[in-house]
Amino acid sequence: MSRRIYSTALLVVALAVTAAFVYSARGEIVAAISRASLLYIALLYAATLAQNVVVWLVFHASAGAGRDYLLTCRMHFGGQVAKYVPGKIWAIVYQGTLKPDAMRMGHIVQGNIVVTALAVLSVVVASVALLLQQWSLPATAVLLVAGAGAAAYLMGSDHLYRIVQRISRVSRRTELTEHVPESGLTLASRVVAYFALLTTYVLTNVFLLYAFYDFELAEVLRLSAYLGIAWIAGVVVAVTPSGLGVREAAFVGIGYLTGENSFEVFASIAVVARAIQILQDLLSAFLVPAIVGFLQDEDESRAQESKPAED
Repeated sequence: MSRRIYSTALLVVALAVTAAFVYSARGEIVAAISRASLLYIALLYAATLAQNVVVWLVFHASAGAGRDYLLTCRMHFGGQVAKYVPGKIWAIVYQGTLKPDAMRMGHIVQGNIVVTALAVLSVVVASVALLLQQWSLPATAVLLVAGAGAAAYLMGSDHLYRIVQRISRVSRRTELTEHVPESGLTLASRVVAYFALLTTYVLTNVFLLYAFYDFELAEVLRLSAYLGIAWIAGVVVAVTPSGLGVREAAFVGIGYLTGENSFEVFASIAVVARAIQILQDLLSAFLVPAIVGFLQDEDESRAQESKPAED
């Protein structure tokens, strides 16, 4: 079986799994939408937007893009939409089409390596911390601090970059062994980025669950941890665009193993979470670059107006 046929078959299976969840939980989904809170939906988008902005800025610094924030903004937020195209490489391909001649493709790959590693670390720590805090707050604090140390180390070195270069055909083709850009992130900014991602990730799940469901806080925190574990499963398995089907199946599977709530409730949460994520990615891909472009144009205009005064 060729890779294209294999990838298509996996995508069809993922869509079938998602469709089965939608059909099975259609009553719960309709009920969730009918009791949606506009306030929590607004807070959800604000938290998600803040999370994506942090990831974009880390990508910008790790890719060595200098002051061209609009370029990396388009790369990051456009890539968030391109990741839904079957094939697993289209986000980087899209970013490569925006690359100026002076920017090496390897720098873009490095930026993606760093932000992926940071996102995975933040979600793992957040998910474990949400479960651990029920039994030991000191242990939870130790975990959070250890995660901050790991994030500061990984974001301040090119170790991940070198490791991926050794095992990835894509990275070897883009000559990642040469001209590794210096990260523009100080130690303090690395720690701030880690805690910002960890906090906004938890808030996005909490606001999502409060926006569409009527759960107690303790249950919201547990479900947020389960959503994180399912997200990691989608990243690790990496067989479908953006973990489609894998993430949903993992979350529903956790619900089955724990025996909490019903299949329909877990399936509806998985479907609603996916739908909200897609809508947010689409909206941010158009909104954020437009805002950044406007601000950059304003800065350039002010700089041009100040030149005669300086002369």
